[in-house]
Amino acid sequence: MKVKLLKGIKYNKQPYKAGEEIEVELKDIAEMIAKGVVSEDTEVPVEDKTPAETDINKMKVDELKEYAEKNGIDLGEATKKEEILNVIKEAEAVANANTTS
Repeated sequence: MKVKLLKGIKYNKQPYKAGEEIEVELKDIAEMIAKGVVSEDTEVPVEDKTPAETDINKMKVDELKEYAEKNGIDLGEATKKEEILNVIKEAEAVANANTTS
């Protein structure tokens, strides 16, 4: 997939400058977005996205905390994995209910 770089990077052992358009593998796009190398508006094909339900159940505590922060979910007093998972799932259920009503 072709992307326009916001920052200079080294990709597949080749240096690239900001503003260049390069071909990248789909698996690398999410990381490039997270690092600010490509725009957050970059559309990742649907088949490359993994459903959140599957992902969060496999995440570690620190990954869950990061996921909650990125999605604006207040974990409150939750510190254990199961508690954090419950808070995230409840917040997502409420959000989904609000969008379908």
